[in-house]
Amino acid sequence: MTTTLRTSRWLVAVMAAALVLPAPALAQQKVTLKLNLGTPAGNPYNVGADAFKKMVEADTNGAVTVQIFPMAQLGGETESAKNVQLGTLEATIVSTSNLATFNDKFAVFSVPYMFKSVSCSFPVVDGAVGQEMSDQLLKIARMRVLGYPTFGARHLLNTKRKVIHPDDLKGLKIRAPDPLLEATWRALGANPTPLPFPEVFNALQQGVIDGDANPLTSMQTFRWYESTKYVSFTNTAVGIGVFIINEPFFQKLSKPHQDVILKAAAESIKANRASEADLNKKAEAFLRTQGVNFDTPNQDEFRAKLTPVFDEAKKRFGADLLERIAAAQKGC
Repeated sequence: MTTTLRTSRWLVAVMAAALVLPAPALAQQKVTLKLNLGTPAGNPYNVGADAFKKMVEADTNGAVTVQIFPMAQLGGETESAKNVQLGTLEATIVSTSNLATFNDKFAVFSVPYMFKSVSCSFPVVDGAVGQEMSDQLLKIARMRVLGYPTFGARHLLNTKRKVIHPDDLKGLKIRAPDPLLEATWRALGANPTPLPFPEVFNALQQGVIDGDANPLTSMQTFRWYESTKYVSFTNTAVGIGVFIINEPFFQKLSKPHQDVILKAAAESIKANRASEADLNKKAEAFLRTQGVNFDTPNQDEFRAKLTPVFDEAKKRFGADLLERIAAAQKGC
């Protein structure tokens, strides 16, 4: 057999083998996962994302590269969620209120005083309730939930005055990013004002709104303290994010790489939650140095005014779901 003939047969054999390689083997080629965030570096979301990127790239030996785009470089949360569904963006973190357009059940987390605390929200979203919502989102929108990071407790902040009792809210224009929070502030006597998150800084300075309910970390990060000098620890709601990835993209990955993504996501949630707890304490200390006044109102007074909101939530989401969320927090 001539050398040329042997070489030709070897090439044919190699090509034939390549043709029968299983899909997972072909998926070993290098891929890029773009992760868009609406928050800046150092935010609890970003801390978790950084941990995710580091672990994915290390455990896939660079076969999967994670590119993080902070400060909504690839669009806001609603736009990003739509792009993940379409597959033009691989992954993002979006608040539950902004995912309600895909699955209305996510809006239940905007019901005021649904959670006793930030940490008490974890057994809910990590348990059966969170898993059911994840399964529904996957079925409805082809978006896989990788975990539920937190952005902290929503406390009332405002530019006008101390708020210790519900009556202190009368006449204040408070940002309401979703219908449930809109109903909440209206029931408490405030004037709810719909406003996109990126507009909060200018709106506070220009008097378009008098206040908002958001974590202390956001107040520090986005410099709202420059015009806002009053914070009431109302714990109105707990901010829950949803780390989502496009399902077709995920399925194109090899099984080992899928396992890495899932494991890295779980670790990123741990990093996010630890970071939020730490940064919240640091944010309060910093805000005090900026002259921000803090008050701790009796939350029961606020709850007592919200009976109509709670009744509407039962009709919308079902008493069973609300009871299961409460039951998951027992002993918390």
